[in-house]
Amino acid sequence: MSALAVLLDRITKVGMFLGGVFLILGMLILMSNIFGRFVHFVIPGSYELFELIMVIPVAFALVHAALQKTHVAVHLIVSRFPPRLRALTEMLASLLSFAIWALIAWGGARMAFENGLKETTDILGVPYLPFRIVWLFCLFLFCLTYLMDLSRTIRRLLGK
Repeated sequence: MSALAVLLDRITKVGMFLGGVFLILGMLILMSNIFGRFVHFVIPGSYELFELIMVIPVAFALVHAALQKTHVAVHLIVSRFPPRLRALTEMLASLLSFAIWALIAWGGARMAFENGLKETTDILGVPYLPFRIVWLFCLFLFCLTYLMDLSRTIRRLLGK
């Protein structure tokens, strides 16, 4: 395993731990709202808060799935290909995945820089920027993961 892969794995593990903490926090907010309805008390802005909190577990889970190769893949068909064609198919899939996620990251970065701290939630007034930065960081890690896969597949295709 390369040094970059080890670094990505460590960052992702820390992120998954933080994601778990934020997931529990989100569940507590939802549960307090559910039980609060019995006594006619709902936390104002809890829906917005839950949406913001879910950015962290979802973003790091996405990176973790890409690193562990647990995302959806078409192994049924590709596994029947000859090794060279399989490597070529994996290379194309990694390249397309990288290109799509890099465009998503670019669009997200552009939106974050244009809006900055001006854009906030409606009820609580929490700025979106910190959560967009976490999302962009994870998209950067996600793109790095696909670049590593692309590099690994090219080396395998060239027989090195």
